[in-house]
Amino acid sequence: MTYPKRLIEVDLPIKRISAHARREKSIRHGHISTLHIWWARKPLAACRGTICAALWPDPADPLCPQAFREKAADLITVFALKATSHGKLADNCSQESMARWLTLTKPGNRLDPTNPTHLNVLRFALLDFIADFANWDNSTVKEYLETSRALTQAAHEALGGEAGTKPLVVDPFAGGGSIPLESLRVGADTFASDLNPVAVLLNKVVLEYIPKYGHRLADEVRKWGEWVKKEAEKELAEFYPKDADGATPIAYLWARTIRCEGPGCGAEVPLVHSLWLAKKGNRSVALQIAPNLQAKRVDFQIIIKQRDGWGDQANPKIKIQNPQFDGTVKRGSATCPCCGYTTPAEHVRQQFKGRGGGADDARLLCVVILSPGTIGRSFRLPSNQDLQAIEAAKLHLDQQKKSFKGPLSLVANEELPYLRSIFNIRLLDVTSWGQLFSSRQLLVLSTLIKLVRKVGEQLAQQQDAQFSTAIQTLLAFMVDKQADLGNSLCRWEPVAECSRQLFGRQALGIVWGFAEGVVSSDSSGGWSVQVERTSQALEALGSNWNIGGVERVSATTHPLPNDSATAFMTDPPYYDTVPYADLSDFFYV
Repeated sequence: MTYPKRLIEVDLPIKRISAHARREKSIRHGHISTLHIWWARKPLAACRGTICAALWPDPADPLCPQAFREKAADLITVFALKATSHGKLADNCSQESMARWLTLTKPGNRLDPTNPTHLNVLRFALLDFIADFANWDNSTVKEYLETSRALTQAAHEALGGEAGTKPLVVDPFAGGGSIPLESLRVGADTFASDLNPVAVLLNKVVLEYIPKYGHRLADEVRKWGEWVKKEAEKELAEFYPKDADGATPIAYLWARTIRCEGPGCGAEVPLVHSLWLAKKGNRSVALQIAPNLQAKRVDFQIIIKQRDGWGDQANPKIKIQNPQFDGTVKRGSATCPCCGYTTPAEHVRQQFKGRGGGADDARLLCVVILSPGTIGRSFRLPSNQDLQAIEAAKLHLDQQKKSFKGPLSLVANEELPYLRSIFNIRLLDVTSWGQLFSSRQLLVLSTLIKLVRKVGEQLAQQQDAQFSTAIQTLLAFMVDKQADLGNSLCRWEPVAECSRQLFGRQALGIVWGFAEGVVSSDSSGGWSVQVERTSQALEALGSNWNIGGVERVSATTHPLPNDSATAFMTDPPYYDTVPYADLSDFFYV
């Protein structure tokens, strides 16, 4: 057959697809990004649009098979009738598309696949359909799914594909799985491969486990996720004690420290960029530095905004004049509140030599709590009980390290590479992955890993092997996300009043002050958040498509024969920028 151009070679509604891709960044419910972080996952909207346009021929091209023109005209006409008669479907149609659907449904305007003028109309009707299908709100709508899959099948058979088979889309650098997922969504068979084992695991979940098990998988993940939470609460309760009045800590705010190098000073200087705790118009709270010049110590008090100005939280009648909200660090240099001396950035970094980032000897500044009978978060200064619990966690972790037996160490002691402007935390002498965490954070992660292994042992006795693997894999994903929200590079966000994940950007930068979430809480940093988001994603994705194929192979030794793919779509990684290694032995949860 002589080659007819595909739609993507003629035109593509890039502006409209891009708008949907930008909006997708804020989607948090049911998106595959909530399953696991991937550094370079492409927007699903862009992948969905380009795959459709790459698989469907241009009906106005002289070489386009007539069979596709006729089928496409029927399918688009039926879709236009539904879009103009179903209010819910019409709500997510763009103005451009709705104008076309209204025109096509008028008496006498039926598309004639033998009329060259109508073929041009059909071309742009297909492009309008693609533009609206890129909308996240339409990605699971029955009418869009059925129409796109029917068009994909019609194109495949009209272009010479055997009846009953589907086109094959191959992605040899599958990464986070956007291209393979959208290939399945629009009705193609899919084969995804990658050299990175994390990418392979991600794609196995999305392309194999979810389509095969659907909502059953979501139910089991929620069930076992809750079991892990309850067991973790029992084991870790003594290290996150409640207050005497019943208040529950949900976050601990820390600051790395140095010694002031000012003449005759030597005070411990907490390194913080900002002193804000809650930054809202009607509810603002902040830390205030209270230098103890006699003891050469930096103390803090909590201040709250009132109608008549700022007051001490402990005694609101005491007014704070000219409160300062800037911290002690600016561009890496640290200014001592006691003597005013500024230690240069280079000297600040030198003080971290041999301290592994200083997370374990950081200073606890504040505790975020939820109090019974009150709405919203409250803040208090650290108590002796807090400090004792932290020391107890360190001792408990040391005991676990000594008694641990396994193929790897209990704590991730693999070397952390230095990538300039990407892994700058190495400048604070963080040389291994485990040093990104405080002892209590490492204790939490080791506990979760142990419990996920126990889940696997219990599942092996009552489930089929692959289903057990699927459940345990998704629980391991949650441990990964817990690590992303439970390390010493997580910032406190005063507007949202929660800790922020490390990989909000693609780097391991230097973070002086950090927020430690509580695994047993229902707030940011809590395990229950990971369970719910993962379950929601599984329910949203469901099992409404075929099962794809996934393998871990190099693109240079691809297992599929030449010319076996209908479409070859990929986004090769930057091999000279990101270090790739054989990590297969590291994943044993």
